[in-house]
Amino acid sequence: FEISRKQKDELNNLALKEGATLFMVLLALYNILLGRLSSQEEIVVGTPAAGRRHADLQQMIGLFINTLPLKNNLSGAKFFKEIIKEVKENTLQAFTNQDYPYEDMVERLEVERDASRNPLFDVMFVFQNFDINRLKIPGLKLTPYRYHTKTSKFDMLLAGVEENHRISLSLEY
Repeated sequence: FEISRKQKDELNNLALKEGATLFMVLLALYNILLGRLSSQEEIVVGTPAAGRRHADLQQMIGLFINTLPLKNNLSGAKFFKEIIKEVKENTLQAFTNQDYPYEDMVERLEVERDASRNPLFDVMFVFQNFDINRLKIPGLKLTPYRYHTKTSKFDMLLAGVEENHRISLSLEY
């Protein structure tokens, strides 16, 4: 499904008013949806972190992703702006510590392993807000490749891509 240019602009204005990012506003909405669907107040959503904060990795080709579990609490009667504020604070704190290896976190928390599920979260949120069509590397010709997975890796994955002044979203479950 798609968020129109007008709706995207309204979400961006809300994010600006709240000192948040579009990612944080969409994550807050996703948390509310998950809370309503599950009747749970504590929601943990996984999200990827780029993993390229070290200068030596900036020009290196390859995948450097760490997964961050973002835990938010929806308990009590909160206004949407309060939820955005909490999601913002939790997200900033998690991204500040994004270099801490996910596997070490799982081990340190002594979570009981179950091969049928992820140890810290069951749902994922991915938001890409860079123009992949404009990505250029000197000496290389890059062509975007759209692929579709056949098996969901999580109970639910909400993936968003900001392109052409809109946001395209897909829900995989």
